[in-house]
Amino acid sequence: MNNYIDLGEGKVQLPFGVLSGITTMDSRTDGSLSSVSLREKNVIVTHAGDLYAAYTETPRRKHKPSVEFYENGLVKAVALEEQQEVLSPIGGLPAELVTFYKSGELHRVFPVDGMISGFWTEEEERNMNIPLTFDLGFTTFTALLNSICFYKSGNIRSVTLYPDETVPVQTPFGDCTVRHGFSLYESGNLRSFEPASPVSIQTPIGKMVAYDPLGVGISADSGSVVLSDSGNLLEMKTAANRILVQTAGGTLNWYAPVQIPHPCSDEMPYYQPMRLQFDHGTVIITDDQPHAYDLADCHFHVSAFSDGSFGCSPADCASCSFCKK
Repeated sequence: MNNYIDLGEGKVQLPFGVLSGITTMDSRTDGSLSSVSLREKNVIVTHAGDLYAAYTETPRRKHKPSVEFYENGLVKAVALEEQQEVLSPIGGLPAELVTFYKSGELHRVFPVDGMISGFWTEEEERNMNIPLTFDLGFTTFTALLNSICFYKSGNIRSVTLYPDETVPVQTPFGDCTVRHGFSLYESGNLRSFEPASPVSIQTPIGKMVAYDPLGVGISADSGSVVLSDSGNLLEMKTAANRILVQTAGGTLNWYAPVQIPHPCSDEMPYYQPMRLQFDHGTVIITDDQPHAYDLADCHFHVSAFSDGSFGCSPADCASCSFCKK
């Protein structure tokens, strides 16, 4: 499947026009062009405006193609020669990398896209970023962004914050400080967020502490707390609680965060948070594997998790008597 015409002398014809000064071309197994690297100035005409694709090498530029393509020959991503303002559904945005949907609509905008290394520090990269202001109803803030993602319709899908940035967000559980970012439904309602610190929320099985200490800020498309469009709790992660489930048959099952190898130390305890999903009268508790329980048929007791041990401590028994139920 050819999505281009090779014109020779470093030139190709694509559905949107001609690219010249091509130094390298990568193709898929079906023969379609997947990406090119450039050595001279080219203008890429897109829904985000006229984009000037990268064509020079600098110490901070990531090792990536100048332009990437879908199988149909339309642009998938453009690495820009320098930061420029691009057109978006919410107005002009600064960008160094822009991605698109297969049908051409703007997908994601990255204000900066430098490579952190011994030659270029995170602080230097931060100084290249531009603070942006948002008023989304459930939050109003000014912050540095890693990226902003759009639905095909043009509505905001997610806002990913730059490292160390936090913003205030109004949630069904009260005001919360959020790190990494948050995602939205196409309606504009809050879909998910990543708490900046452990936050106590009411769940269908009791009050629990939501927080993912292993959460990374690469993308805020899905955080550790997920809500329905109407604001009900659908999912959460916790590394601070353990759960005792008593089934209809009287069986008792304990669940808690699972210890995993620490990336930096063999001695230090390190725990994978539990994931809980609530849907249609059912809770799915995932430690190392998923376990489904009917909310109406089971009893649940939530307690603090600290050392990874299972079972009850004397302090637990003094205030619980769950086993006698």
